[in-house]
Amino acid sequence: MEASSRTPLYDPPHVSREEESRDNDLRDRQPGQDDGKFTKLWLIWRERRLLWNVLWKTLLISYALSWLLPMHFEGVVKIVPGENSSSGGGMSSILGKLMGGSGSMGGFDAAGLLGVKTPGAFYVEVLKSRSLQDRMIDRFDLRHRYTKLGQWFPNDYYTTRKKLAGFTDVEEDKKSNVITLTLTDYNPDTAAQMANAYVEELNKAAADLNTGDAHRERMFLEGRLSEAKADLDQASLVLSQYSSKNTIMDPQTQGKAMMDAAARVQGEIVATEAELKGLQQIYSDDNTRVRTLRARLGVLQSQMKSMQGKAGASGAPAATDSNNSAFPSMTALPVLGNTYYDLYRTAKIRETVYEFLTQQYELAKVQEAKELPTVRVMDPAVKPERKSGPKRTLIAAFSTFGALVIAVFLVLGRNSWDQRPGDDPLRLLSLEMAEEGRRVTGWFRRKKV
Repeated sequence: MEASSRTPLYDPPHVSREEESRDNDLRDRQPGQDDGKFTKLWLIWRERRLLWNVLWKTLLISYALSWLLPMHFEGVVKIVPGENSSSGGGMSSILGKLMGGSGSMGGFDAAGLLGVKTPGAFYVEVLKSRSLQDRMIDRFDLRHRYTKLGQWFPNDYYTTRKKLAGFTDVEEDKKSNVITLTLTDYNPDTAAQMANAYVEELNKAAADLNTGDAHRERMFLEGRLSEAKADLDQASLVLSQYSSKNTIMDPQTQGKAMMDAAARVQGEIVATEAELKGLQQIYSDDNTRVRTLRARLGVLQSQMKSMQGKAGASGAPAATDSNNSAFPSMTALPVLGNTYYDLYRTAKIRETVYEFLTQQYELAKVQEAKELPTVRVMDPAVKPERKSGPKRTLIAAFSTFGALVIAVFLVLGRNSWDQRPGDDPLRLLSLEMAEEGRRVTGWFRRKKV
């Protein structure tokens, strides 16, 4: 193909005739075939006006579009794992002592080399866990927040977790064991609140995952305490029902009181009989005083029989007397007292067991609180004063650089294409494909009409 018949790649507007003539002369000039890289540089320099237009237009458009992107704010919180967080912390400290007071050997982490999980690594995994992410999603309603149409079409949990993971960055400093959590959000207040909420949810999750000795002891005592409370309630109920049914409170005190009452009644009977005998020697049986004393003596003897009770058919004392007294008789009281003391002893033992378990349970709760894996906040998240993104200058710079690279490749590619002969198979194929495309496009236009 002749050089004079080549079509220029770009015809710059508003160019004088002299400049156009000079440019055409430069365009018509072709470097030698052996120039190599200089040929490509010459082609790029020849299309400098095109590249300049691409540069400033891309820069302007990309910078304008960067202002349409939403601003991002970062909430940063720094936390330190507790001393009693896990067994990994103890192993790490032991390794540190074995290494001469430091946990590293020439810059290498001893715990990491031996495959020992540190408390920081444990907390990092908890922060990245699905269950903790779901708590954050539900707490801040992120399914609706992370989509513009969330009010009507909320995201599913899977999509929201990916979005939250992209906005969350967790880093652990192996030397200081400090964990830095950075939470990015569109609102500065929400960014700080979510970062601090991550620490709260981390403590809750770590407490749920606590498997220390104090925790296991507390769980065992909690179940045993519930059983002891049920046993004590049952024993107290049986004792109260037995006491109400047989009208017995304290057999020892109640028996002493009955003995004192029986002694008084017996003394009154003896005195009444003596007085009655004296009056019978003076008066006849129809005398009013004699009949009164005789009636009084009958009442006293009846009371005495009621208090003493009578034996049952087998010779054992009956539980109730013939007069159906409201209180047990002296003969029935020992039998009733034996059963009462047995029920009372059972209730007292279960009460003692319940009190002991209660004390142990409270001590276990205190010990569990001491061993509870918690993190200490070094720097709580505060409302960020400046945005963290987007970086508009970087966006514009990379966009412009990318556009320039693409434009250069297009210039070189078009020049290479123009150098192909007319009977080149690739050129013929492209011409046929273009013709077929125009035919299909015309067919669609006719169908619309």
